[in-house]
Amino acid sequence: MAVKNPAAPAAKHQEFRDPALKMAVRIPSPPPLLDELNRLLDDPNAGMEDIAKVVQTDAGLTASLFRTLAKPVYGLRRPPETAAQAISIVGLRTVAELVKGLSLEAAIYGDSAFYPWFWERANDIARYARAIAWKQRTVCNLFPEHAQLAALFMDCGVPILIQHIEKYEYAFVTAKGYIWPNVVAEDTRFDTDHSVVGYLAARHWKMPDYVCQAVRWHHDPINVEDQAATLIAILQTAKHIYNVQSLKDDSDWPRHETKALEEIGVAKEGLKEFEEDIIDRAGAH
Repeated sequence: MAVKNPAAPAAKHQEFRDPALKMAVRIPSPPPLLDELNRLLDDPNAGMEDIAKVVQTDAGLTASLFRTLAKPVYGLRRPPETAAQAISIVGLRTVAELVKGLSLEAAIYGDSAFYPWFWERANDIARYARAIAWKQRTVCNLFPEHAQLAALFMDCGVPILIQHIEKYEYAFVTAKGYIWPNVVAEDTRFDTDHSVVGYLAARHWKMPDYVCQAVRWHHDPINVEDQAATLIAILQTAKHIYNVQSLKDDSDWPRHETKALEEIGVAKEGLKEFEEDIIDRAGAH
């Protein structure tokens, strides 16, 4: 049965071309709400109520925000009833980045059951990425919210490409549901690149440059000279923890493990304990 996202508005799109792609791709544009939100975040005179009013202009998005904050990972005894309450409880930055992530999910959606499955996976990895950035904050020195957003954008090129190439989805489909195949191999088969599409989406949605770069290179060996190296290490480690926790194929991890762990300051002999702590922090149980 087809599953639709009740919060999803009709998204506008912009066409992009890149040498790595065999076709132009239409990427959903961020809703106007995000432009206004970013403007207010940069305005030192803007108050919490001003920002709350902007968030609440989209009833579906606001409802999704409240449902998200009701999850155990946020540890709230009672979920907020207004956007202003949400901001006062978990902070402005957390609410702003959650709104961006929920807007991305609403914009990249479709009628097949693939989409809720895809976003469940993406959100699990995003929670792990956020938890890693927070636990290792003195080493990583980046906003946990940026790690969470990077994880959401990391593979968003996959559903965008599925909307352009019907056969691209076939590798994900099994008799029992969906699996995560070797998407790099699928890119090669279709002469395309989901990482480039994700990068274009992150740029179009005005993500910080190092977030865009991490999305672009998250499958590649870490270049420690790159500004995005730490974020890439977080993404690779978060995906590894997801694969281990979900009993998924984790064959990419051995070629990333040494540099990724060095970059985030985790010793190999302490990895299992680290993984368990991240799973607890992410509220995955």
